[in-house]
Amino acid sequence: MMNQNKKRFSLFCAITSVCLCSISAIQHIIFYKANKKNKQECTKKMYPYQYGMVAYQVYGTGRPLLLLHNTEIGASGAEWQNNIESLSRMYQVFVPDLPGFGDSQKPKITYTSYQYALFINYFIENVIQRPASIIASSASADFAIMAYALNSKNIRKLVLISPTGLQNHLPTNKENHKRILLQSPLLGTQFFISATSKKAIKKHLTENIFFSKEIVTKELIENYYIMAHKGNENARFSFASTESKFTYADIKKVFQEIKIPFCVVWGKENRINMSEQMDIIEQMRPDGTYFLFENTRMLPHYENSTVFNESIHSFLQ
Repeated sequence: MMNQNKKRFSLFCAITSVCLCSISAIQHIIFYKANKKNKQECTKKMYPYQYGMVAYQVYGTGRPLLLLHNTEIGASGAEWQNNIESLSRMYQVFVPDLPGFGDSQKPKITYTSYQYALFINYFIENVIQRPASIIASSASADFAIMAYALNSKNIRKLVLISPTGLQNHLPTNKENHKRILLQSPLLGTQFFISATSKKAIKKHLTENIFFSKEIVTKELIENYYIMAHKGNENARFSFASTESKFTYADIKKVFQEIKIPFCVVWGKENRINMSEQMDIIEQMRPDGTYFLFENTRMLPHYENSTVFNESIHSFLQ
């Protein structure tokens, strides 16, 4: 009887090992295929940040302007493709892929809003090397406000596109357990692969990111898919940090004390961060400049770039 139990246990262990190895192999193949599709060699400049190389591009001449993309799945500096040409006519525009995103390296760390705030200041001090204005999207708007709190001398003006920090809270033990799960090698990677499938990306872009469905082309989905998978399995770490709210920041106090010119922009149809939040911000700080864009969601600067660019030129002058 004891021998039979040992045999059954050994068989169970063998089958489990085969299954786990098979899942791991499939995961590796998925990442390999996704990265193979990106045949273009990265021509971006590289900044040696303490958490890996950060990819960035520079356009134009003039006063420096730093553009910071959001932290959604597959996000990168490509978010600003409809704004760079216009803005670079008057400014020297810097467009990084944030650490953990795009063509930047994706180390195995827990990403926090504080780390991103530090990165912004490091980038301004070491790459731009003079005070800059910032246009920041969604969670990156919170990072920019925190960067201002750390060193206000580095930032001249702020354009905040639907900041999320007014309704954020610090992660709890429940979120910490979720982070540990999503960072785990096999199960966490599987969650990440499910969340970054082309079907899932298309659904997210169509329902939450863009108001106009015509914008969500096969090419756009493919770009988000490739950017999400760059860095292979390590890509899950920024995803884990975002999903478990470790990138959240409470910006209320700092925002109330901002002493530089600032502008707040919102897409009226934003489903993740409702436009009513802008009314709360305006009541808190009526001295700011405010723009509400009709028929846009999370990325009004992408969906209505012509009016956005004109409005920002007017504000930054």
